Formats: sequence, structure tokens, C-alpha cells
Amino acid sequence: MARLPSLFGALLLSVCLFTQPLLGASTTTTSTTTDNKVQYCQTGLTSGAADFCLSLSSLPNITTSSHDIYFHLTVTRWNANGWTAIGTGQTMAGALMFVVYGDPINGTQKEPVVSVRTVEGHRQPQLIQDFGTVAGKGFDVQVLASSWKEGGTVPASGTGKGRKGRKVKRHDDHDEHPIIPSPGTPTYVADVLLACYSCSLWSSGSGSWRTSTSATSASQPFLWAWNDRQDFGGNFTRDARLKMHRHHGSETGGYGFFWADMTRSVLGNYLGKPTTSDLLAHLTIDPSTKLLGTSTQPLSASGWLDKVTSNPLPKTHAFFMTIAFLILFPLGVLLIRSPGNAFKKHWLVQALASTFTLAGAGVGLYMTGRHIPSTFHQWLGLVITLLLVVQVILGWRHHIDFLRIRRRTWISYGHIWLGRWAVVAGWVNVILGLLLSGHSRVDVWGVGIFVGMEAVVVVWWVWRAAQRKALAGVNGGQNAKGGMGGEDGEAESYGLMARNGNGGGGADGEYFRLSMSEDDLSSSEDEEEGKRGDGVRSGR
Repeated sequence: MARLPSLFGALLLSVCLFTQPLLGASTTTTSTTTDNKVQYCQTGLTSGAADFCLSLSSLPNITTSSHDIYFHLTVTRWNANGWTAIGTGQTMAGALMFVVYGDPINGTQKEPVVSVRTVEGHRQPQLIQDFGTVAGKGFDVQVLASSWKEGGTVPASGTGKGRKGRKVKRHDDHDEHPIIPSPGTPTYVADVLLACYSCSLWSSGSGSWRTSTSATSASQPFLWAWNDRQDFGGNFTRDARLKMHRHHGSETGGYGFFWADMTRSVLGNYLGKPTTSDLLAHLTIDPSTKLLGTSTQPLSASGWLDKVTSNPLPKTHAFFMTIAFLILFPLGVLLIRSPGNAFKKHWLVQALASTFTLAGAGVGLYMTGRHIPSTFHQWLGLVITLLLVVQVILGWRHHIDFLRIRRRTWISYGHIWLGRWAVVAGWVNVILGLLLSGHSRVDVWGVGIFVGMEAVVVVWWVWRAAQRKALAGVNGGQNAKGGMGGEDGEAESYGLMARNGNGGGGADGEYFRLSMSEDDLSSSEDEEEGKRGDGVRSGR
């Protein structure tokens, strides 16, 4: 019994160590001390990615029973092109965004522009004109300080050789290789101090689309985005139209996420309203400390749950399309060439796959809204969906014609080949969708390898079935029972592929059926034989 406490302690320690990563206790959080602020830095100017730091603290607002949040943001730039944005939440829709842009070269005359925006969907963020109207009385965002500072030069380690000015199109019009500054290029820093008064009111404002913003959350999500090539043409107004960021968040730094433990950011003992100088002194940014009370992953179990359930529309779209093109459509190709009532299995599975595709396309169109598709992934998805509608019509027409004339037509071949190319195009578009959503290289390569293996299996199965069909046709011609092979006609599924190589019709060479029973097929054969017998006798 004396060993029981020690054994229990060891067990408890093991459970804690095991559940720590599951509960989001990220090993990337570099500090556990409480100094009433949190900080996150993204460094990547010399690799063509975003380069910024954010430090923040919060203060209880007695008047509104909310919290004021103070943001100190520094953005490193080397020209006047592009913009950098920080937002609350895990989705662009409903986020409170702080967008910074401007001309650092003429910084002595012009301050960095800070544009506070939001959007209800996945489209162009709009400038917030009246903060009180948007989120309620007491909510307000003010720029307390904004200036350009010299940031030195790009170090020699920056690999800008041959990449400066290069714009190589990839699968997406907005996803180009980054432009990397050459070593020795002067850099500038936009230094911005923001106050979001009664910031917690943002998530409780009118409209259920708002992202959560809480100064008491142990795992508050933030998102960031970056564009390095938009030319504003000198029009640095707060409502200037923004061009889209690159889609590869994890690969090229077009966007990303981080989580902050806001409970350690509260200035609990601070009396009165802090001055700008006090805030700048307290929120001093140390670029060498990338993570202070922050992490690149959720910091709690509830944070992980929010991550899984957030942004449901893209995930729903991906679910429908992935199930349709990686599982159901290839399965339908195999089933039409398998034993049993193959045609029934085939059309049931393909009908389900088509339903999934239409549902996924509907979600995609809803996300696009009234905007014209702007990516190759969107256009290809639209073409595939329209072709599948044609494919269904061709399949139905093939069925009607085959019951009547008992042989293939150009409609049959159109149905077969259009289906094959639709599956291939669907595979390609699933991979493009992964790239578009910013999945890692490991995810993309994993799905690509799966698709490659699936393609080998499907091609082999089709080739094997074709060989069996050819053998069935030869045996059918020699079958004493006449069968359904050769010139006597084919059952409909045989019109697509034979079930086995045992010969033609009858008990030894049964072919796929559509809706005709064996008795129907037998009576049809007897009638055909009777007609042939009458023809022979009349010829005599």
C-alpha cells in the first residue's frame, strides 16, 4: 500500500505528458513568465515571405464591462508595393482586420496607412466607416502612433539572385513566386500603435458572422495575410482596393495563423488610461523573440475544437469533392466491370458521387458569391460540374438506346470517355484545391501518391476487364447456346464490359444486366432464334 501514492503519481505524470500536445500545450511557446503582454513575430523578408511582429496587452474597461486591447505592430518593407494585415479569429469572414500599407521610401512625408476592415464572406474586405454602429456603443479603434523607420539593409545571406522581379505563374493567378530583395537593399519598418477600445464587443455585435475576440481567452486565434506585389499607383487611401494575397500560406508565406494566451496580457493593476509613450515602452518588440505567450497551434483543448469547427464552408466543399473524386467515382468505374448486378451498383454509386459533386459545387459557388471565378481551380471545378451533367444525360440516353437496339452507339462511347476524363480532371482539381487552401507539401504529396496508386489500379482493372470481354466475345461466338455475345447482341452491361470469361450467354456465360431479368433475356433470345428459323425455312 505504501507504493500506491508513488504509482499514482507516476501514472498522473505520464497522463500529463501524453495529453500535453493533445491539449495544445505547444512546445513552440518560448516563455512561461507573465509580463502582461504577448508577442508573435513572422520573419521572412530575405526568403520572400511576410516579415512583421505584433505585441499586445489588454486592460479592463469598467464602463463597458469589456476589455481594451492595445496592439503594437511593426512591418518590415523594402518598397511601396503590397500590404500586410493582422486579423482576429481563424477565418477571413467576420474578422477585425488591421491592414498596413504605404510608401516607405517617402516615409518622411507620408505615414504608414492603417486601414481597419472586415467582411462577411470570403471576398474583398471593406473599410469600417463607423465603429460604434458596427459593434455597439463604446467599441472604437484608433491609431495612436504611425511612422516609418529605417530598418537597415537586406543581409548578404538573402538569396535574391535571379529572383528579383521574377513573376512565375503557377496554378493560380494570385499565387506567384515571391519577389526577393537583393542583398544590400535598404529596408524600412512601419511602426504602428493601435487601440481597440471595448474590443470584446466586436464578437457580440450585430451579425452572427463575427469572429470571437476575447481578452480572457487562453487560446485566442489570430490570422495574418500578406501581399508583396500590389502597385497602388500612389493611391494610398484607407479604402483602397486590395489585391489578393498568395494562397500558399505554409509554403510561401501568403497567410498564416497564430494563437495567443490573452490571460497573460491583462494589465490588471494599471490605473487610468495609459499614454502613448507608456504603451510604446511596455509593448516594446524584441524581434529575436518570435513567440512570447503565443504559438503556431491552439493552446487549449477548446482552441483545437475551434480550429476543427472553424471555417466550415471550405471544409464542407473539400469533404464533398474529395469523397466524390477520390472514392466514389473510381469505385463506380470498378463496379461496372465487377461480378453481380454490376450496372445497378454502378449507377447507384455514380448517382451518389454526382450528388456529392453538385453539393460541393454549390458550396463553392456560395463561397464565391456574385464574383466571377478568379482561379484555375474554380474554373476547372465549374467545367467538371457542367460535364458531369452532360455525363448523366449521356448515361441515361445510352440506357434507353441499348434496351432498344442492343448495341453501343456514339452516345455510349461518349459516356465512357467523358466519364474517364472527368475522373482524371477531378483528381487534378482535388490537388489544386489542396494547394489553394495552403496545405503543406507533405499533404499535397501524400494525396498525389494516393491518386497515382488509384490511377494504376483503375487502369489495370479496366484493361483486365477489356481482356475478359474480348475472351467472352470469342467464346460467345462458339457457344452452342447462341448466347448474347457476338452478332446476336449484348446485354447492356456487356455493352460496357463483360463480367467474366466463361463464354457467352446462358448459365456458363452470363453478362451484366440493366433492368431485364434472366427470363426476359431468355424470351428475347428464343424470339430471335424463332425469327432466324422462319427466315431459313422461307429461304428454302
